[in-house]
Amino acid sequence: MSIGTSTTGNLNRRGFTLIELMLVILLIGIVLVLAVPSTRYALTEKNLEKASRQLIGLERQLRADAVRTQIDHVLCLDVSRAAYWIITADMTAEKQDEIKKNAKQLPAGVALLDVVEANNAKKSMGEVKIRCGRDNVCSPAVIHLSHQDEKMTLVINPFLGVTEIYNRYMDLPIYGAGNFSSK
Repeated sequence: MSIGTSTTGNLNRRGFTLIELMLVILLIGIVLVLAVPSTRYALTEKNLEKASRQLIGLERQLRADAVRTQIDHVLCLDVSRAAYWIITADMTAEKQDEIKKNAKQLPAGVALLDVVEANNAKKSMGEVKIRCGRDNVCSPAVIHLSHQDEKMTLVINPFLGVTEIYNRYMDLPIYGAGNFSSK
């Protein structure tokens, strides 16, 4: 009896055929064609739009968290530094200071021009606090952002959250009293 290998029979296949490789390359190409436009937009989108979505998302999250936990949440904005941090009503002063020291920055180049508070006072320096209460009511505010030569205005309604977004600076009073103008 001789032990040998047969050239016609069950061969151990190692590797891929040319057709299999071409099919995989074609599938990768299709996925890239579909993914690149959305990825490119995500990587190159404007910082001003990022900042506005960030603030809108924070306001919505804080409202929901305040209702869920039954503890008031506060969005603190440092207008001069274009920074923000979040505190809650049950935090100690030491904990609030610690969180403030680790404030997050808005996207690069985005400035907080000013914030109009509930009493229609416009603050262009210092800190502003927007309270989101456990009763699902938020402090009304008008937030003005800028990046290079672009400006944006966000209007926070006490009961509805961010209700208006303008792609320019809108000088708006909180309760609709008085005139408004755009810059």
